[in-house]
Amino acid sequence: MKAQILELVGEHELGRAAQVSAALAANDRVKYYFALLQMAMARGDHPEEPAVTLQKERLACGIEEPEMDGIVDASRREGSDYRIPGCGKVLQKITQELRTMAAPVLDESQAGYQPSPLVPWDKRLESLLTNLPSPKDDLIAGRAINEITRAGGQGQDTIHQFVMDVHKRLNAMQAALAESRLFGAAVYHIDDTDRALIAAFMAGLNRTAPLKFTHPGLETTATRSGDKLVIQNDLGTTETHVVVIHVRGMTAQVTYTDVHPERVQFFREMLKRYPVSWSEDRPGQLPGASKDSNFTMLVGTYEAKDRASLEDYLTYLGSRLVFVIDWNRARKQLRSFLRGAERDGALRWAAEAEVGHRGFLELGGARIIHQAIERVSGSAMHFGDRLCDVLGDSAALKFIQFVLRATSEGLREHQSTGLIHDRLSAELQAHFANEGQRLLQLAEEHAGLIFELASQVRDGIRALSAEGDKQHYERLTKRAGGFEHDADQILITAREAVRKRPEYAALIKVTERADDAADELEEVAFLIGLLSTSKPGGDVLDALGILGSLLVEAAQEWIKALSHAGQVNKARQQEDADDFLLAVDRLLALEHRADDAERALTYAALQRARNFRQLYLYSEIGAGLEEASDALKGAGLIVRDYLFAKVLGG
Repeated sequence: MKAQILELVGEHELGRAAQVSAALAANDRVKYYFALLQMAMARGDHPEEPAVTLQKERLACGIEEPEMDGIVDASRREGSDYRIPGCGKVLQKITQELRTMAAPVLDESQAGYQPSPLVPWDKRLESLLTNLPSPKDDLIAGRAINEITRAGGQGQDTIHQFVMDVHKRLNAMQAALAESRLFGAAVYHIDDTDRALIAAFMAGLNRTAPLKFTHPGLETTATRSGDKLVIQNDLGTTETHVVVIHVRGMTAQVTYTDVHPERVQFFREMLKRYPVSWSEDRPGQLPGASKDSNFTMLVGTYEAKDRASLEDYLTYLGSRLVFVIDWNRARKQLRSFLRGAERDGALRWAAEAEVGHRGFLELGGARIIHQAIERVSGSAMHFGDRLCDVLGDSAALKFIQFVLRATSEGLREHQSTGLIHDRLSAELQAHFANEGQRLLQLAEEHAGLIFELASQVRDGIRALSAEGDKQHYERLTKRAGGFEHDADQILITAREAVRKRPEYAALIKVTERADDAADELEEVAFLIGLLSTSKPGGDVLDALGILGSLLVEAAQEWIKALSHAGQVNKARQQEDADDFLLAVDRLLALEHRADDAERALTYAALQRARNFRQLYLYSEIGAGLEEASDALKGAGLIVRDYLFAKVLGG
């Protein structure tokens, strides 16, 4: 299929090379299937011996079907037959791989080449495939397995013999295609001027290629076609996943094909540091292929200002290719831990940091994170919970970034899997232990909204003496309503977090009590609008202004108290603890001053109010501001008691 795609983009010579490469890869896979049948047969003959999985062999040849690992263990002998789960599928796979292997030599046979004995390749292949058994209910004769997997002899032809003959010819074809290797790339028909460009591309590719670990792929072929240098990379085993680069003068054009539109966008974003001009994504489909083989084609053109810029671009482009291998699989593996945008962000970060995601997949993907969660989460997580819902989006993203780095670096430094697992568990434990800090941070965000509300109310009171227009107070009421709504959303988030971590129930009371202040201030903003129509003034407005200013001071002290509370830990950071206690003490003092200011307001209102309506509004506004001050004092006492019980007194 890769050869067909290269033909579609006009790369006939590279298409032939890709066809041979695909045939050699199919050779590795068909030999794996031979070994699988032989091991399954041996398991049936000797069930008392330990079963093998051939997992390493499967991964090495690029077969992404983990269910194959259980076939040997589940195989049983029944008389002269063997019940091998999925053996019908295995034989179908052998048929497919044989046709892929034979494709280059079948094309070549038209030029007159034939093996010895002189039986045409196509006739040999069809004769062998016709005689393949069609097992029913996973039952296959032992004789049939032997006929498939044994080498031929004494004039007898077998599938295994056919594979060996074709493999020999493929090696000869590949040797004829590639004149030499340059920094790991198979090159032929190139000019001396091409060597520096190929070297630049391969420098980037080779720098990050180790991050694919055991995954096959990143084989590069380069040739000259007319006035352009052509570089092609196979990007692994996915058939429709190809990148082709044309370099003509100072222009580098990259053509990228992929079945996953999301990965196409990811590839485009990786190159955003360069002014690449992108075409619109074009859908493609191979002639006669099923809808499953539909792919997207993307073409990007970079105009370099000089040779150094061109080589720099090619180096960076080569270094990015490893990060699209298995990208979609990694994205799916992160589904239980991050939302869509954060998943893409984690993989972008992994590419920019050059740690990649293949190490994470190599060590089990989602499974290693689930194991860490089981070890350390305790009551923090329940069935169906996503990590981002428990830790929060930001903390979950940081943990996943740690996982991607730790697994990649751990494998490259040859750390034991046990050590890597322990590092993940320790990091996750630190995040779970920080849930109290997260709730305090939410409370601090909530406090910031209270400060905005108090400031809006204070400014609204000051504007009363200037007789602002009606629209001014409508805007005040609307802004206050928006702040109060945002405060409610933070409270909802905090409640959900505490629902999952009941041991932090005491902290939700902090935000709940402070939210009373937000409610009171939002109501006061509304009442100020009503008061503005009654022509207030004089001593009463002065008293009201003092009370409003005290609320702004109290909101500031509340923010300070929470900021210092978040820094206090079991190490007893004395300076932060002192500053926290000082802020709480100021809250208490401000609440007492607010009581006095409310009484002064009541006295002035009784003396100066124009009518009962105005007296009522003065009274309600004063009471609301005093209640808000009292709520902040109460929230401060709750968080003080929590820290004494859980931290300062621990």
